[in-house]
Amino acid sequence: MLKLFRGGDGSSGLLAVEERFVAMLHDARHVFDLATGARVGGTDPEMVAEDLRHTEDRTDDAERDIRRRVLVHASVHGRAADLPSCLRYMSVAKDAERIGDLSKQLFSIATSVGPVASGPVREDLAEISRALSPLIAEVAEAFRADDVDRAHRVITEAQQLKERCRVRIDALLREEEDIPSPAATVLTYRQISRVAANVINIGSAVVMPLDEMNYPVAE
Repeated sequence: MLKLFRGGDGSSGLLAVEERFVAMLHDARHVFDLATGARVGGTDPEMVAEDLRHTEDRTDDAERDIRRRVLVHASVHGRAADLPSCLRYMSVAKDAERIGDLSKQLFSIATSVGPVASGPVREDLAEISRALSPLIAEVAEAFRADDVDRAHRVITEAQQLKERCRVRIDALLREEEDIPSPAATVLTYRQISRVAANVINIGSAVVMPLDEMNYPVAE
C-alpha cells in the first residue's frame, strides 16, 4: 500500500524518513524487551534502567525528527509532496513512540512492585511478551518492504495476543484468581495489550488505505 504513495519529486526524502522510522521501531522493541524482562523475566531493574531510559529517549527524539523531516519535505516540495505518505508517517511515528512509552510505564510497574509472582500468570505474561517482541521487529520489516502478506500475519498474531490479554484482564477484574498485587497485574496485561494495539496500527499502514488506518481486518 505504501508504494502506491511513493514516487515523484522528493521521494528520497521520504525514504530517509522510512529508515529513521524502522530504526525507531527496533529501539522501541529493545525498550519493550528490557521492561518485560524486569517485570516477568527476573531481570534486576537497576541493571537495565539506564539502557532503557536512553533508548526510550531516542525513540522520542526519532519521533520529533520524523515530524521535522516530513514537514520540511512537504514545505520544500509543495504540491509535489506526497501528502498521503506524509500523513501516514506522522501517524506510525506516534505509534512507535507509544510502544516505547508504554514499555517505560511497564518498567515503572516493575520498579514499584517488583516482578510478577511465580506461577501461571507470570508464565502467561512471559509467553505473551516473547510472542509480541518479535512482532515489533516483524512489522518494521513489513513496513520497509511494503509486504502486505507479512503485515497481515503480524496483525493477526498481534490481535490474538491482544485478545489473550483482554480475557485475562476480565478474569482478574472478576477476581477469579487469587494472586498477589492484582491491580499491578491488570496494569501489566493492559500495557502489553496496548503495545500490541500499536503494532496492529503500524501494520494497518501497510494493508489499509489512509482513511481506514488503525481499523485493520485480519486475514
